[in-house]
Amino acid sequence: MISDPAVTLPRDRGGLDASIDGERPRSCVGVRRHAFPLRVVLATGLILLGTAPVAWWYWRARRPALELHTIESWIKNEQYGLAQKTLSEHLRRDPDDGAARMMLARALGGRGDLAGCARELHQVPAGWPQKPLALYREAQANLLMNRARDAEAALRAIIDADGRMPSDLAVFHDASQELLSLYATENRWSEAREILWKVYPRATPLYRPTLLAMRILQELERLDPSVSVKRLRNFVNADREDWEARRALAKAELALGHRSDALRDMLACLKARPEEPRVWRDYLNMLEVLGERDAFEAVLTRAPAIAETRPELWVARGQARERNGDWTAAAADYHRALTLNPNLSNAHYRLASIELRLGHSVEAAEHRRRWKELEEARSALRPAFDAYVEVQRRLPNDSPELLASLRKLAEICRTLGWTRAAAGWNQLIVS
Repeated sequence: MISDPAVTLPRDRGGLDASIDGERPRSCVGVRRHAFPLRVVLATGLILLGTAPVAWWYWRARRPALELHTIESWIKNEQYGLAQKTLSEHLRRDPDDGAARMMLARALGGRGDLAGCARELHQVPAGWPQKPLALYREAQANLLMNRARDAEAALRAIIDADGRMPSDLAVFHDASQELLSLYATENRWSEAREILWKVYPRATPLYRPTLLAMRILQELERLDPSVSVKRLRNFVNADREDWEARRALAKAELALGHRSDALRDMLACLKARPEEPRVWRDYLNMLEVLGERDAFEAVLTRAPAIAETRPELWVARGQARERNGDWTAAAADYHRALTLNPNLSNAHYRLASIELRLGHSVEAAEHRRRWKELEEARSALRPAFDAYVEVQRRLPNDSPELLASLRKLAEICRTLGWTRAAAGWNQLIVS
């Protein structure tokens, strides 16, 4: 009886390479020892090769950013190229870092790249605490490039925010002054008044007298067209689509006697903005100044319906009807103009004459009285304002002379129909 097996296998060994006596051939053992590590090495190498780029990008994306105060020192030392490269890399990883983007704008500005500077400032996130300052700097960069339309958009964003984003009052005041100055250059007085009264409630008490003074100066002073025309031409050359600048340029050219240039630019505005009432108004005024009566009346017949919201259009229609002897229709047009703006001195004057022709003596007397009242108030505005400036400079705020000058200005503003300005001057008396 066989008690032991002829072939025994070790517990931890088996398979086809087992020998009869329990030992493996030397050659098989050697192959086994080298094959296992080689496969591991190869597999590990392939894994590392595949993951190395990912690991490198991860490390690059997560490595600590350079301290911004270091970059600040580079900018102060005019090492703009180094600052630009480092900040661009940082913003690739963190595009919402408003501080870094504003620093990059400074570096680009230092290198003379105003377009890049404005672009970076424009991309500062809306919720960033210094966004108003970024917008103001963006406007300044655009003005240096004579891009008035882009500058206006940035400044309007500050003014129109209405507290929806944090705003430094100093930046707010500077932006309002810059925007009002731009509107003065472009002869956009109705929009200047709109902005002024938008700014006024948010202005500090110390700034409000300045705004009230600016409201009066809007009526008393106009830029010399020989000065403004150069800047306006630069605006148009920098941005051919800036029709506001072109419209103002046409008016300045007309004031300088450049008839053909003025007509060319105004017609370009009319082509670009055929539904804009202010363009039609200015075109009609231009034709009237040039004595182009036939063209004037032809334009009146094709003005769009939206232009009828402008009182000046109805005055122009009244003038045309008046020249043709149609007194009743002319009177209706002047009445329509005064419905839109009851403080038009020339409409009251013309209507007084026509009402008298129509036998309406009472109505004629009332319009003549209002015309005279408006004219006297306008004549008194300059000396009253000059008196206020003089006493405000040398006397304390509670002096009787200064308070009297404030009352005088409030009274004149009320007569002219400037109710908010009158309320503002009266508020200074009691504050």
